[in-house]
Amino acid sequence: MEDLKTPSPLTPERKPKKRLLFIILIAVIAAVILVKTTGNIQKVLFKKKPEIAKKAAGITFEEETLPVKVFKVKKTDFKDTLPSIGNIKGFKEIDLKFQVPGIIESINFEEGEKIQEGDIIASLVQKDALLKLKYSEIEMSKNQKLLDIGALSPVKMEQSKIEYESAKSELDKTNIYAMSSGLLGSRLVDVGGFVTPYDKVGVFVDADKVYAEFNIIEKDVPKVALGQKAEVFADAYPNKTFNGVIDRIAPIIEGRSRTENIKVELDNKEGLLKPGMFVRTLIATYEKKDDIVIPSSALKKKENEYLIYVVHKEEPRTEPVVKEKPQQKGSMKNMFDFGAAKKKEETKPEVKEKPAEFGQVETRKVKLGYMTQDLVEVEDGLKEDELIIVEIQEELKDKSRVEIGEVQEGLI
Repeated sequence: MEDLKTPSPLTPERKPKKRLLFIILIAVIAAVILVKTTGNIQKVLFKKKPEIAKKAAGITFEEETLPVKVFKVKKTDFKDTLPSIGNIKGFKEIDLKFQVPGIIESINFEEGEKIQEGDIIASLVQKDALLKLKYSEIEMSKNQKLLDIGALSPVKMEQSKIEYESAKSELDKTNIYAMSSGLLGSRLVDVGGFVTPYDKVGVFVDADKVYAEFNIIEKDVPKVALGQKAEVFADAYPNKTFNGVIDRIAPIIEGRSRTENIKVELDNKEGLLKPGMFVRTLIATYEKKDDIVIPSSALKKKENEYLIYVVHKEEPRTEPVVKEKPQQKGSMKNMFDFGAAKKKEETKPEVKEKPAEFGQVETRKVKLGYMTQDLVEVEDGLKEDELIIVEIQEELKDKSRVEIGEVQEGLI
């Protein structure tokens, strides 16, 4: 007789029951999720129309705006200069020549040596001139005695005096005298050489004052006038500025170079500036204090008028902040967003950007004054602290809306 055995818990008879329980559990969880999701969809689909309209009322559509660069107008000291290069010339540069022919007996100064007024710079051989002077002196003395005793007519006596003065003058012509203080600029002959009144012995230079001589091109000629201030710079003295004024302007334009010659008078008591030295200059062609000056890129020419675009800033707009509803703990959304929330907490806070600024354009006529290549003086039509558009790319309409991208303050 066989023994009866009880079935163990892991026998095949129990497996179908466990599977059935697991399937029922999954179905219940799926039903809960479906009910929750369906309820949220219904809330969204069947939300009351007034609420949707209320939310839609807060939505605004921005009109298309052009980004622009603006310049803030400020009063400033306006100064325009004209650059040029040239050379130093002596205030007086005199060619030294003898009035009579002869052989050079002496040259009393070397190049660059200072000369005082009345000094004899050079002399010819004077033997013949001295003999002639001595003879005329003796004749004049003899005739004077004859005149005293009445043996000579006054006319003859006057004639002898003229001959003496002529001989004295001939002797003076064998010397070159300094008419003022200065220096010997150059020496072109040596002792023993024969010269005529056409031969240049050297150059006398008055160095207490000098000229800076420049050539101005034809298009800049209207900017230059007598008495204008000028700053002169020499490479030999990089930290020193020599100030002077325009003293001379040539009345003609040179044919080949098409330039006008000007001279700036400079004081040179210290003797730093040497004739022939290379120099640069800045001529002050225009100066005005507390002037309204704008970049020339802000101008728009229309027929015979000049226009600018003034920007009037708008008040910043305030947009409503939408707050999310706090979610209930243990909700399915919290369950699925757990990883994302954790990631959000780990990220660093973003830096808030400066809100964009907008404005309306006003097209305005202006009256212009002095103009340079980059800057323009506005005599009428613009006030301090107003904003104007620069670097204009296209023509703008009056009252059009623009976005202010960059604000330039101060002239570059």
